[in-house]
Amino acid sequence: MRREVSPRPFFVLSAAVASAVLVVANISSLNVALPELSRELGATQSDVQWMIDIYAFFLATLLLPAGALGDRYGRRRMLLIGIFILGAANAATLFTTDVSLVITSRAVSGVGAALIFPATLSTITTTLPEDKRVKGVAIWTASVFFGGLSGVLISGALMENYWWGSVFLAMSILSGAIFLLCWAYLPDSSNPDEANMDPLGTLLSFVAVGGIVFGVMEGPTKGWSSTLIATSFIIGTLALLTFVLWERYTPRPLLDVRMFADRGVRSGSFSLLVQFTVAFGFFFLTVPLLAFVYGFGPLDMGLSLMPAAIGLFPASAIAIPLTRKIGFRTVGTLGLVLLAGAFYLGTSLEIDSSFASFAVVMVVYGAGIGFASPPATEIIVEALPMEKQGVASALNDVLRELGAVVGIALSGSIFNAGYRSSLAGVVGLPQEVIDGVRETPAAAALIAPTLGEDGVILLDTVAQSVIDGWGNGLWAACITATIGAIGFCFWAPGRDRSQVSPSSGSAKEGSVSYSDVSKVLMIEGTRTRTSITVSHKVVTKNKHNDG
Repeated sequence: MRREVSPRPFFVLSAAVASAVLVVANISSLNVALPELSRELGATQSDVQWMIDIYAFFLATLLLPAGALGDRYGRRRMLLIGIFILGAANAATLFTTDVSLVITSRAVSGVGAALIFPATLSTITTTLPEDKRVKGVAIWTASVFFGGLSGVLISGALMENYWWGSVFLAMSILSGAIFLLCWAYLPDSSNPDEANMDPLGTLLSFVAVGGIVFGVMEGPTKGWSSTLIATSFIIGTLALLTFVLWERYTPRPLLDVRMFADRGVRSGSFSLLVQFTVAFGFFFLTVPLLAFVYGFGPLDMGLSLMPAAIGLFPASAIAIPLTRKIGFRTVGTLGLVLLAGAFYLGTSLEIDSSFASFAVVMVVYGAGIGFASPPATEIIVEALPMEKQGVASALNDVLRELGAVVGIALSGSIFNAGYRSSLAGVVGLPQEVIDGVRETPAAAALIAPTLGEDGVILLDTVAQSVIDGWGNGLWAACITATIGAIGFCFWAPGRDRSQVSPSSGSAKEGSVSYSDVSKVLMIEGTRTRTSITVSHKVVTKNKHNDG
């Protein structure tokens, strides 16, 4: 592949990574502010859940069409529009005390995030030189997870000193700064001739992802067997099946599902879905542990997650180079095994466990993500042609967001079941007190001062119940990561990433083959316009010809 890339690749990478961090930080930053936000606005538990989930809902459902828009009209343009929308929506939240308007603003933020996220990875893969692209993908992958940690850290620091609106104000200011960075240094890349908008595919993907995501989000609160949840899953599943059939036979698909015939694409997609399910589920479980067992405040909670970076960044830096030597299968499986090991270690934590024990869990967790995520991302990116990198990035992002939503919903359901079951067996405390802390452990801090000596017993009881819920959630994550490691080990390609090579002779009907294609791609910077020649492999499905 021959490239003459736009100048200042360092700033291009910095702008793309900063934009990705902005998207993820907007998911996690609200967690620490929720207690005060709920008190100030009089929000119900359902309102609080939707403040978090509706952002992820619109982000997940709009990623594929947003990636196609970037391929068609320019990735830089879509990214800048998205940053503007996200920043404006965060700023608008400051001027209302109405819960419904806060939720609406979060929904609009999710729309902006959907325009941003696919453009970040696809910009890296289409504009950086080959010798920097691999490192850029690794940095982007690590930064996605670091964005979640930084969101908690920033909001924790703000909540220690200011009011809940400071979190939205900070995200708005950060959006403005990143907008200027991207405006100055981010080149534009697109391929309008090859980009497929596919209106029916877009509608089907929205209904499919939306139905499944809604069911997962609302299942723990409305009941998994309720008519609404069952209907949501049925509609989402039927739309998904229809989407697959339509994309398989339409001449210009939004997402060529035949790509999943490649072992690398299938295994990479499976690994990303497993990783983000367990990773964000684990992230969700750590908040009550740190708050109600260790007794940490908002800032201390953010700082407590930082040991993950000790394992995350070194592992991410060597993950893809290591795959060149020992293969995707070995490195990706190692990452998933480390994740399972971290969760297993976490199940041993008790009320009197030291913070050092928790820090070890975080380091192993970070290393697992660092080894597992870059190879899975790289497999998918390399499988799709250059002009479809927006959709390749969107596919990566859809898997991440689906995993995050599923992980948070399932972990929350499992945690609540273990927590409430533990409280049900408590004796010696008034039943009305137990009923008061069933909905949330945070109620214990308000009730305990009114009980005298029994207040200490209540706090210890709630802490033990949190540990029980934490343990149940981590066992589920450990089993999921183990299944993921076994599946990836048997499914993923090894050193040779090309699972189907163009061999001599006639191809079988329905088989997948690759052909080398060279194209000229135009990259426009703020001051210069550069033509680059790229060669890539295009996958095609062979049909039987009796002629």
